Amino acid sequence: MNSKTDKKVVLVTGGGTGIGKACAESFLKAGYAAVIAGRRNDKIQQAAEELAEDFGAENITAIAADVSSREDVKRIFDTLDEKYGRVDVVINNAGVAPSHPFLETSYEEYDRAVKINQYGTFMCMQKGAQMMVDKGIRGVIINMGSIYGKVASGNIIGYNASKGAVEMMTKAAAFELAQYDIRVVAIAPGVIDTPMLDIDKQRGTFEELYSKGMRKKPLPPSAIGDVALFLASDAADGINAVTIPVDDGFLGYK
Repeated sequence: MNSKTDKKVVLVTGGGTGIGKACAESFLKAGYAAVIAGRRNDKIQQAAEELAEDFGAENITAIAADVSSREDVKRIFDTLDEKYGRVDVVINNAGVAPSHPFLETSYEEYDRAVKINQYGTFMCMQKGAQMMVDKGIRGVIINMGSIYGKVASGNIIGYNASKGAVEMMTKAAAFELAQYDIRVVAIAPGVIDTPMLDIDKQRGTFEELYSKGMRKKPLPPSAIGDVALFLASDAADGINAVTIPVDDGFLGYK
């Protein structure tokens, strides 16, 4: 194995805020080095600076990149390989949720959701798996699905469709990568208090959303980061090709 570090390395896309940043923090606490990628350079650099204060600049790398771009995805993995020479966990968290009623949703809006949420996940899964195979690493790929990849919701058809696809992509990739001892799992977050739901706070619909959970409260991003860390651990070695809801019982309640 041509590794430039003895530490395990996690890649988190959409790592500048919310769930992605929380995932990076959970893995850094566990002794990983972390590479975070995100479309907004200011947010991704700010997140890296904040994480570096607690975990050391040598353990965190920020890359401004758009996972819907094949060139950017290649650059992410080239940078990761050059600096660390390995990747042990890939967390495909980058996502968007354009919000308009179905009859008002444009082709461009739908296309954007699919390109980032679905194509971005596909490309990072493939690149990450190939790197793991090449390095002989028993890695784990964690895709960020959603409860709304399982149940319908108004005004986000592109998000519904792309997150439903992520769930099936997780199963299909796990089936083919099992021969390399690489696991692929997904997490379906419920209502998490992140910037993605700021629009619901502005509309006054945030409380209605989180009230659908059994304990009637939103979950913090760290709830997803901690589950991701568990799924990447040896303790979760028997968990493969499934989507784990982290939703305070939202789906069971429905």
